[in-house]
Amino acid sequence: MDNFFAAISLFRRRKYDECIEVCNVLLQRDALHQGPWELKMRSMTQRVYIDDFEADDDVAEDILDTQTIATAPRPGTSLRTAKPTTGSGAATGTATTNRPRTGTGRPITGISRPGTLSLQRPGSTLGNRTAPRTASRTAGTAGGSARQMRLGSASMFAAGDPTGPLFHISRLHPDKYASKDALSKPLFQYLYYHEGDIPKAMALCDAVLNRRGVDEASADMVSDWWWNTQKGRCLIATGSPREAEPYLRAALQDLQHPDVVLLMARIYLKIDQPTAALEVCRQGLERLPNEITLLTQQARIQELVGNLNVSVRRYRQISALDPMNTEALACIAVSYFYANQPETALLYYRRILALGGHSAELYCNIGLCCLYGGQLDLVFPCFQRALRMATGTELRADLWYNLSFVALTTGDIHLARRCLRLCIAANGTHGAALNNMAVLVARQKQYPKAKSYLQAARTALPASDEIGHNLKFIENFQ
Repeated sequence: MDNFFAAISLFRRRKYDECIEVCNVLLQRDALHQGPWELKMRSMTQRVYIDDFEADDDVAEDILDTQTIATAPRPGTSLRTAKPTTGSGAATGTATTNRPRTGTGRPITGISRPGTLSLQRPGSTLGNRTAPRTASRTAGTAGGSARQMRLGSASMFAAGDPTGPLFHISRLHPDKYASKDALSKPLFQYLYYHEGDIPKAMALCDAVLNRRGVDEASADMVSDWWWNTQKGRCLIATGSPREAEPYLRAALQDLQHPDVVLLMARIYLKIDQPTAALEVCRQGLERLPNEITLLTQQARIQELVGNLNVSVRRYRQISALDPMNTEALACIAVSYFYANQPETALLYYRRILALGGHSAELYCNIGLCCLYGGQLDLVFPCFQRALRMATGTELRADLWYNLSFVALTTGDIHLARRCLRLCIAANGTHGAALNNMAVLVARQKQYPKAKSYLQAARTALPASDEIGHNLKFIENFQ
């Protein structure tokens, strides 16, 4: 098989490292051969690609003052003032009054997404699963016709070392590549995802979009929705969501694509307008009914503003459309757990386990469900496996804290004290563990030591009413 077509085969099978090695061999023979150069660029992009729709969920803490419309929004219309709605949790399988909340006021949910890990309460009772990364939505394929094409100039291409950087970004002239449709899109993806050079990627978008005013009769104007979308993506990444809105609306007029709707929803979330984001998703679902990504975004927004009942209903709809959606299954399981139905929650967690979701958080959740369900013989084996699979220190601290809760429930005070010490050793700022340790020490009438633990816990969790009450109680004994 020809080496170039072998590289294409490796790319299509997602063996990007091997594809890059074959392209390097081809570029050593001819440094200006555009086919291997473009294929190597695509491979390097896909190798580090991360779905930024999943990676940028922390939208409640980075709102700029210049983007804020109202300083005192109405209840239920802001992420900052979101509170859970009261309702009959028993009828829907959710509990909105007893569910613990994070340090920023958000309810403990069934899944931790990239960007929301900083909002996780240090001592959460129920561990969370990690959101699965989705595949690339805009991945291109290298065709054989590109083999006969050549680069027009070697001023940008780093021809001295094929194994090094593809080109010198400082020498990139976007206008030169704006008319080359086979090269401009993979070049943008390389600049945005691999190099992280947002200004250069935005300059390339501007060059392509400006070409529309020069050549109105171009046959490829149907692809302008893609460039408008990428222009909006770059503006959102640079902290200018207001300026991105016209580009995304123009893209929606050309094509109703789920990615464009998600970006529009992200704009309104960044400027603290979750109601407008929900309306955008609703309009998108009218054009694209039963679209999983839009339903998931709706469920997440409802979760952010505190409408847990509505969020769970959306996740139930998602699980009916996609029975293998682990995020929906995990969130439904959490709703059942906090509705005092651990046996039903255990069924969903076992379903996730059957789908191959082996993680420390999952086994921790199963152990807690077994504890509340009365299956005590399965609790400690689940936590033992979770501790063996735990990698980070914060995760191990949460596991030891949950295990101390199990020990307290079963009445083993000595085991609980040892687990709390291991938790504090792994994470010295674990506020819930410090608070519980202070209570156990106070039972032994070691009040000065208990006060020191409570002061450290208040430093870790300054907004906790429980820690403040315990501290006032301890001060009465001194």
